[in-house]
Amino acid sequence: MKYAITLLIVVFILMGGRIFCQVAGELDLTFNGTGKVIYDYDMFDLYKDVKVQSDGKIIAVGSSMSSTYMSSAIVVSRLLDDGTFDSSFGTNGQFVYSADIFADANKCIIKDDGKILVCGFSTDYTTYNMLVLQLDENGNLDPAFGTNGVAKVNSSTFELNVYAMELQQGNILLAGFVIDIDYRNAPVILRLTEAGILDTSFGLNGIATVPVTETDNDFSAIAIQSDGKILAAGHISNGLSWFSLLIARFDQDGNIDPTYATDGVVNLNLNNVDDEFYDVKLLDNDGIVLTGFTVTQPDYLYKLLLMKFDNTGQPVTDFGTNGVVTYGDVPYTFGDAVAIQPGGKILVAGCTGALAPDNNDWALWRFNPDGSLDNTFGSNGSTTTDFFGNADEALGIALYQDKIILAGKTRNAANVLDFAVARYWNDINVSVPEIRTTGNISVSPNPVKRNNILNLAYELNQKDAITLELLSLTESSVMLVPMGEQSAGNHMYRLRLPSDLPEGVYYLKLMGLQNTSLNSKLVVID
Repeated sequence: MKYAITLLIVVFILMGGRIFCQVAGELDLTFNGTGKVIYDYDMFDLYKDVKVQSDGKIIAVGSSMSSTYMSSAIVVSRLLDDGTFDSSFGTNGQFVYSADIFADANKCIIKDDGKILVCGFSTDYTTYNMLVLQLDENGNLDPAFGTNGVAKVNSSTFELNVYAMELQQGNILLAGFVIDIDYRNAPVILRLTEAGILDTSFGLNGIATVPVTETDNDFSAIAIQSDGKILAAGHISNGLSWFSLLIARFDQDGNIDPTYATDGVVNLNLNNVDDEFYDVKLLDNDGIVLTGFTVTQPDYLYKLLLMKFDNTGQPVTDFGTNGVVTYGDVPYTFGDAVAIQPGGKILVAGCTGALAPDNNDWALWRFNPDGSLDNTFGSNGSTTTDFFGNADEALGIALYQDKIILAGKTRNAANVLDFAVARYWNDINVSVPEIRTTGNISVSPNPVKRNNILNLAYELNQKDAITLELLSLTESSVMLVPMGEQSAGNHMYRLRLPSDLPEGVYYLKLMGLQNTSLNSKLVVID
């Protein structure tokens, strides 16, 4: 017994006098000592998205408005594993873009080469720009992209904005809205080339949209199916007093896909009030999970909304209640961002509590694949985080190994907004060692980013005709690559993964006619 006590004391000392309990949904106290990082840059600061590099460094993007309300800047931060800012990135861990009077960032992507794409909006109040920045690995604008690292699609008359971004075989898909000649917000997708130039071969002169009749509509989320078709989600106005859920599917070239839902569009209102989608994630079978909010009657509560649709645009009826999950019994509960764990459990980040500016807290929920709350996570399926007792909201989510990272905003004691990041324990490791060997095959790098080169090293005991197959966790075939007849002995093979391959865990198999069967797990990350 005394040896166990001695060991506990040693562990306690080595961890700086603190004992950390790894419980899924609890704050990770190894991150800045509290599980939380708060950063005050200017008057109104908020992160809107977060991603994690393959080395574990955290990229958070957002914007900061000045105390005069007259200008704002895009801020991109990089944090180390311990929660401190990475001084090798930008200036003391921060990249700030303030070339235009007003600039705002909504999403980011970490590319396979380590460069960082950031999308959003900027204006000098003469010209309005859909904006994409490309930073190098050190947090500097990449002069090879756009004009000195900045790509703009602009209008001298009408406002436009980008809320979501995806890569399509090197090209950049942007989802948001443009105010049209009738002064209506039209939901749009644009495509830029890898160099940051508007691709006019996409849609109509580089832009794809759906018809609208009222003033307020947008795409706020985007995903790419395994066959290359493009899904965009957001909201659409069907009347002056309420919004409906919007999903549209386009082919790879930006043409509406009439085989999806009704003439390519889902236009759905649940409670005859307001419904909106904020984020979407693709499933193995090209179905989708979406989160946002719905307003219910007669209580007019804002409730978290979680829905699942199949690949034809129909709600999955065995998910929740006919494809719909709502959550919340307080005035204000939102789902802002969604992530899918290996195995299919669903994480949603957002907030819950009173209507702003009164107190509400960051919220993180985990749902089972059928839409029920996972009671093994946090407290009966959810966890909340308060900062200063004011209005707080988590707006972005990322998974890394056995951690969940949220980024968003907190309203401090002076009643102004600060940037915030928090890290939580997960009970599943979404990463595996760099090289994992099963039998006579090794795969590297592992995890691997989509559109990256995967190196296979394997040994054959006899001459055989080999086929490579990639399978999802549900063992549906994702990719089949004939590799031809090969001799006995050691071999190397290089495979570029598709850029639209969904992140997740896969089975990789090498199969032959002579009963060859070599297997490995593969983790694909964003």
